[in-house]
Amino acid sequence: MKARGLVAVAGLVVAACRGGAPESSAGGAAARTAPAKAAADRNACHLLTHEEVSEIAGRKVVMADQSEAGDTFSTCDWEDEAGVFAFGLTAYWSGGREQWETWRVAQGLGDAALKSAEGASSSEVVKQGLVPGIGDAAYFSPVLPSLVLKGDTLFEIKFSLAPKADARFAPLAARLLERVN
Repeated sequence: MKARGLVAVAGLVVAACRGGAPESSAGGAAARTAPAKAAADRNACHLLTHEEVSEIAGRKVVMADQSEAGDTFSTCDWEDEAGVFAFGLTAYWSGGREQWETWRVAQGLGDAALKSAEGASSSEVVKQGLVPGIGDAAYFSPVLPSLVLKGDTLFEIKFSLAPKADARFAPLAARLLERVN
């Protein structure tokens, strides 16, 4: 019962975070071998190399796909050799502060609902929460997307199955922030 409640909360949070995103336009793009400045091309796939993502995911990635893109955001999903999702990154180039606030409200509502139904909040079930000292605000979760906000740019990081994700979060966040400034 608790697992089902946590999955429901995760769905609510992800839906709330996606709620304000512009309509996506389909289009795949192979990842470049070197990261580019985000302001130059606004493609989340160009923020990290395959080697960097392989290190984060704990397995070799061979493909990156810009699965969603718009004027204000870009989403990239990396896959391993078997075609299995390994890592995901959405960059909200503008509107990030609003996405952060929407997510905070949804996360609070989800925690309250889970606590009411199951007697425990999501933070009590898995090690997650705000991380001080990274950007303007940051949130790490080993299960839900992790977030990093700087100015009006928000990164949504999906690495729920990566080994040692908690130890990799702060260096990854710093790397992403460095590449967009």
